[in-house]
Amino acid sequence: MSSEHDQKIEEQHQQKEAPRLKPPRFKLKLSRSKMNSILALCAILISAASFYATYMQAKAAQEQVTAAERQLYAETWPWLQVSYSDYDIEAERAHMTVKVKNSGTGPALIKSMHFAYQGEQYDTLVELLNDCCSLNAYRDALKEIQSDNGDINYLKQFGWYVTSNPNNSLLADGNDLVLFSMVRSKFNNNLWEKIGEIAHDIEVNTCYCSLLKQCYTVNKASEVKKVANCSNLTQ
Repeated sequence: MSSEHDQKIEEQHQQKEAPRLKPPRFKLKLSRSKMNSILALCAILISAASFYATYMQAKAAQEQVTAAERQLYAETWPWLQVSYSDYDIEAERAHMTVKVKNSGTGPALIKSMHFAYQGEQYDTLVELLNDCCSLNAYRDALKEIQSDNGDINYLKQFGWYVTSNPNNSLLADGNDLVLFSMVRSKFNNNLWEKIGEIAHDIEVNTCYCSLLKQCYTVNKASEVKKVANCSNLTQ
C-alpha cells in the first residue's frame, strides 16, 4: 500500500513541476518599406473617401441650385403670340385688330418685330400695309378732309386707324399690345377688304427677352426658339 501511495505522490509532484506550455505567438514582421506602402495606401483611401463625400455634397447643392433656377425661369418665362381679328363681339361691329399678347408667366422685352409678305421684308406693319394697300394715301386723304372741315370729326366717321411700334416695349404677362386697329365704315370698305385678304398670309417674326435676359424668337405659328440674344438676328 505504501509503495502505491508513494508512487501517486511522486506522480502528482512531477505534474506540479512540469512547465506549462503556452500557445505559440505569431508575430507579423513587416519591413519599413512595406509599412510605408500600407500607410500610403490608407492615406489614399481616406483622401478618396473625403473627395467622394465632398463631391456628393457639391452635387446635391448643384441639384438644388439647378432646380431653383428652373423654377425661377418657369416663373419668369414670357411667350408672345400675334393674333388677328376682324370683329368686336362686345361692341357688335366690324373692327380689325392685330395685336401681340404675352401668354407667358413673366414680362417680355420686345427687341424687334419683323413682317414679311410675298417674299418682301418689312420693319413695321404700317410699311407693309402701305406697300400693299396704300394705307398712307388713305391717311393723307382723311387728314385733308378733316383740315378743311373742322366742325365734323371725319377721322371717326370715315374709320380712322391706330398703329403702334412694339420695338423696345415691355409687355407684362397677360397683357397685349395693339399693332393695328381700324373700325370698318362705308368709306374705308375697299381698304378694309384689301387688308383682310392678305392678313392671314403675313408672316411675323419676333425676338424678345425675359427679365433674366433669356431671349427667344417666335413666329406666326407661335413656335418658340431660344437664342443667345436678339442682336443682328436674321428674321
